[in-house]
Amino acid sequence: MREIDIYQVDAFTDVPFGGNPAGVVPDASGLSEDTMQKIAREMNLSETAFVVDTRGKGPADFDVRFFTPLNEVDLCGHATIGAFWLLAETGVIPPGKNEVRVTQSTGAGVLPVDIVFGCEGTPARVMMTQVPPRRLGELSLDEIAELERILGAPQGSILGFERARPQIVSTGLPDLIAPVSSREALLSMRPNMAALTDFCNQRKVISVHCFSMETLDPRATVHCRDFSPAVGIPEESATGTASGATGGFLVMNGLIPLEEPVTRIICEQGHVMRRPSVIQVEIHMAHEDPQSILSVRVGGSAATVIKGKIRIP
Repeated sequence: MREIDIYQVDAFTDVPFGGNPAGVVPDASGLSEDTMQKIAREMNLSETAFVVDTRGKGPADFDVRFFTPLNEVDLCGHATIGAFWLLAETGVIPPGKNEVRVTQSTGAGVLPVDIVFGCEGTPARVMMTQVPPRRLGELSLDEIAELERILGAPQGSILGFERARPQIVSTGLPDLIAPVSSREALLSMRPNMAALTDFCNQRKVISVHCFSMETLDPRATVHCRDFSPAVGIPEESATGTASGATGGFLVMNGLIPLEEPVTRIICEQGHVMRRPSVIQVEIHMAHEDPQSILSVRVGGSAATVIKGKIRIP
């Protein structure tokens, strides 16, 4: 039997038991796809990241694969934050004077990851770059009404948001971004997960990411909930990829003031699950034009809560 190191890292929080937990295998060299899937199922977290150090050997510094308990996905925001926080914390990525940039090869392409170190040489923040947002579709009024019923949302709470309809937006993964008229309506949702799985599969989206512009923290921009039953995650306490897509949605639909060259957004999530999360989003633009987005960065802090070894054949 072979033993490998495995960790649980809570991402998008600075304290244990907050944020979104991710499994991280910092050295997945030689692991087969089947073994990685079994480890992810054993961890039973929304995602587990498997890292291989490829510095000097490939197109990126690290090769990273992400598995839910059910299947592999191209990209995962909170598992990226957790994985690179751990690599910085354990010294695999040494500290620099300011931000240290490395690259990860993922199913969504080769993407930069920036680590900000504190004065003691420990990580303070990890920011992952996502691809510029693409609008892949918009729901009809009939589809919005169906979505309200499936989510158990108050009638008219999504239809009633008149400034933008729900849209499928991708910054690496296709997410359905759905604005909701109030935080009360958002928190009242009790989705029919079987029906929502079918709804997502029919539209080929990873999640339905709902947000309200009414927040608990006055410094936050939006309060969010994310439902991803189609990939085995009924609800997630922090969702990095969908937060990037939400930032793109807010900018492209003119829902927030723009700042040149970077519009900063704070997403709060996970409160209904008693795992409060803070996700920082940066929208980089060529100029103050909603259609001139150059890139999206998503990140925050993390806390390593479990270190162990797993035995594999």
